[in-house]
Amino acid sequence: MTQVNVSWFVKGLKEHTADAYIIVDVLRFSTLVVTALSKGIDDIYVFSDLDAAYKFHKSINAPLAAEVDGIKPPFADLDNSPTGIINYVELYGLGNNKLVIRTTSGALLVSEAINLGLKNVFIGSLVNAHSVAKVIYRSGISSINIVCAGYRRNQFAIEDFLGAGAIIYELSKYTELTLSDEALASLHTFDSVYTKGKIFDVIKLGRGGSFLWNTGRENDVIFSSKVNTIDVVPYLINNVIKKYQNTNL
Repeated sequence: MTQVNVSWFVKGLKEHTADAYIIVDVLRFSTLVVTALSKGIDDIYVFSDLDAAYKFHKSINAPLAAEVDGIKPPFADLDNSPTGIINYVELYGLGNNKLVIRTTSGALLVSEAINLGLKNVFIGSLVNAHSVAKVIYRSGISSINIVCAGYRRNQFAIEDFLGAGAIIYELSKYTELTLSDEALASLHTFDSVYTKGKIFDVIKLGRGGSFLWNTGRENDVIFSSKVNTIDVVPYLINNVIKKYQNTNL
């Protein structure tokens, strides 16, 4: 039996304690992190402060993926983009296998998790929902708080709600669940939309999806809307995001 709660923003991260935390920012932080690790990046360093991220990426000679309210700063190597990291690795290789990320919402949650000293922090998205659920089940974790990053740090984001629901949907295949009202709502929302084959359509219509679509990042919306396409689970260990290994917990 696993207890599952879905919460929002930094407030949700702080107010709902659990044995494990899953940070969900489908568009696009979570999907970028999952994709980068799947392409051979070993260490991902996350910052909520842009200046700190810039200085650190210079100090370790690693590419900087960054956005401020959805816009890539001119000095960043790439946008907060899962398809962008695929292209970057193909063009330039892995370098020292490190990546620095600064984003508006998802990176803030990871930074707060580090500041709070939280244990068992995972990164989840639609693309790795099954893999995250499998790790949670096999690790024997009895309670999880799925924390949705939201749009611009403080607004509801339908894609994150669906991402949380996808993880719960996959976890329900392994074990019985005790769900908060928020978790129950996200599960049934995902189930309804997924069954109808409308995940992409709904995400494209949301404020985050429509913003990206209308600013030339439609490939990221398409890529991030796919379910269970990557078998990678990002895990925060010693303040660095790495691939989850069985010995991490």
